[in-house]
Amino acid sequence: MKTQVLGVKRMNGIGKESGSPYDMASIFVIVPIENVSKGNLNIIGFGYEVGEMPLEPEAIKQFENFKFPCALDLTLEPLLYKGKISQIVTGTTSVPPVKSVSNG
Repeated sequence: MKTQVLGVKRMNGIGKESGSPYDMASIFVIVPIENVSKGNLNIIGFGYEVGEMPLEPEAIKQFENFKFPCALDLTLEPLLYKGKISQIVTGTTSVPPVKSVSNG
């Protein structure tokens, strides 16, 4: 899936109430604003907004050498969470730009 990526973020630690460890990551992409009109809900907009997708925490290192925002090809896999099937980003097939080396 090719998309414009704004950034990635990983959060880990120990939950205050549960005392259980957590490790989660997200990728933030640009998505078109969708106009909706159903029942008591009306959304009218133009342009784009930020969409958040789950990211495999171990995959975050693949994104460290990109300059954001940038267009990337993302790899996705199905994810079963709380009885629903969605998708999780498992990485990118895009290659970060090579930094130039100066001779002086």
